[in-house]
Amino acid sequence: MTALIKYPGSAVALRELQKQGHALIGATMRGVASPLEVAGRCRDEMRDTLRLVHNSNLHRANLPNAKLNHDRMLKRAVVVEAAHTALWSVAHPHMIATPVVTAQIAYTMLSVLLRSVGKVKNVETEALLASCIEMFDPVSDVVGKATGLWSSISKHPVILALAVRKLINTTAFTSAAELRSAMQEARNSILYLDADLQRWLELLRKCDRCVFAHDRLAWEAAYARVGADVARVMQDSDEEGYEDDDGEDVPPSPRWAALQAMIEARDEPSPG
Repeated sequence: MTALIKYPGSAVALRELQKQGHALIGATMRGVASPLEVAGRCRDEMRDTLRLVHNSNLHRANLPNAKLNHDRMLKRAVVVEAAHTALWSVAHPHMIATPVVTAQIAYTMLSVLLRSVGKVKNVETEALLASCIEMFDPVSDVVGKATGLWSSISKHPVILALAVRKLINTTAFTSAAELRSAMQEARNSILYLDADLQRWLELLRKCDRCVFAHDRLAWEAAYARVGADVARVMQDSDEEGYEDDDGEDVPPSPRWAALQAMIEARDEPSPG
């Protein structure tokens, strides 16, 4: 993976490479800015605004808090679910088909950390870049996992972009260990934000079940104000009908069936 590394031989070439690096990092960050903003708002809401529904059995005593939350949250279910999907893919790029850091991407992004172009520095910088880019080689993961000498890093471009931004703002870039640490911190931050989104969605679903069970008219009125896309997001797989081990059909929950009826009704073409 390091064969393409050729440290720029002039200040002009370095500045052009760094310009490309800044542009690539900026484009990468813009692609994830909206999910990050949504996650931050959900985190703040969970801490400051929303009312927790404590009883797992969705007792009627939870209804006042559940209705207040439901009214605030339901219309944003699709946006929050999309943010959760986006951040989950950043934290777990190996689980689904997502972009990964190539040697060229790593080289271009890391170029923004370079500061000098002296002859000795050229040699040192080439070695530093080579060791950093090597971290993205799948072989490095295999060896690290087998020996237990180092842990794998996320291969998602967003994680590298965040790590580079952190290093620019906090420290002089002098070792591959610093990059590895910054990338681990960046991934942890994404994981925390994604967990906030999951908790927000879990609270909404709990409130939705509570309102459905204890104030069906309010539940139906809330869904009259949103589209079929919200109803789809609110359908939980554990409430869907299925066939048991004996071949008997187990019907879906009443809430799932009601949501399905809404979806089918709203998906029908308009008359004429």
